[in-house]
Amino acid sequence: MKKYLLTAALALAGVVAVHSAAPALMIAFQPAPQRAVTADVVVVGKVTAIEKDTVDVPQFPGAKEKVAHKVAVVKIETNLGGAANLTHIKIGFIPPAKVQPGGGPVPLPGQPMILPAPGRPFRPGIQAPELKEGAEMLFFLAKHPSGDFYTMPFMSPPVDIKTEGGKKELEEVKKITAIIADPMKGLKSDKADVRAETAATMVMKYRAYPANGGAVEQVAINADESKLILKAIVEADWKQVRPGPGGMNPMSAFYQLGLTDKDGWVPPKFVRPQPGQPPVDFTAVQKEAFTKWLAGPGKDYVIKRVVAKKAEK
Repeated sequence: MKKYLLTAALALAGVVAVHSAAPALMIAFQPAPQRAVTADVVVVGKVTAIEKDTVDVPQFPGAKEKVAHKVAVVKIETNLGGAANLTHIKIGFIPPAKVQPGGGPVPLPGQPMILPAPGRPFRPGIQAPELKEGAEMLFFLAKHPSGDFYTMPFMSPPVDIKTEGGKKELEEVKKITAIIADPMKGLKSDKADVRAETAATMVMKYRAYPANGGAVEQVAINADESKLILKAIVEADWKQVRPGPGGMNPMSAFYQLGLTDKDGWVPPKFVRPQPGQPPVDFTAVQKEAFTKWLAGPGKDYVIKRVVAKKAEK
């Protein structure tokens, strides 16, 4: 377990090479629309400069060591969310690990590294994105907890909008950020699928934990919006297996609410079918239980948003 946690932590740092018996380590990044849902800021911008001096700050909340960050200045071309009234934004990133001529790793100050197994050559593995002047990209950003800049979360790398795939992803992101910009419009739509998509998107937005980690607290959202979201989830087709653009379907939105006995929620009991009986429809049973809960113990329930806990002064 300790080895797994260490590997995961270092992978998140974006500066390690991970070696195993498998031919390669496959990393599945979040789909672009999902990156947009969980980001603090979503912009299309162009890197106009890389500041000369690096900034030494802890990489994560609670980290004791400081790590040198380069800082890119990005001119905002299109604000898709979170950057109203801004013309430029700063993005900090950790310079990628260097490789010695002989193939060995060159560790950067404050950056941990996993060495290759005996007999295996060193290969740069999971690297943090390195921004270059002139790069024009779609960015999904999180506010650094202590630095005066934003960061690119490991699972939410930027998208090159000059490629055909990047252009397609940009259009998908525009649709999802439009939902987030005006959720009441979608929640009041006369189309059930639009209401369900909006509800699932907003649940993911509100229940997402800060990308850079740290202590959190939960704050109730607007009660009227909460009621519409819950109503849309109840009325949705829970058998919709394929996730929507935001990466969620109605049933996964229900699970992400994180209901407990403190909310009056009692999970349904599933009775094992006897031989010859049809299998249990778990989705239908769960939806029925949620519907009854919302009409009873959950009638006054208000969805809570997960936010970074403010540091005590």
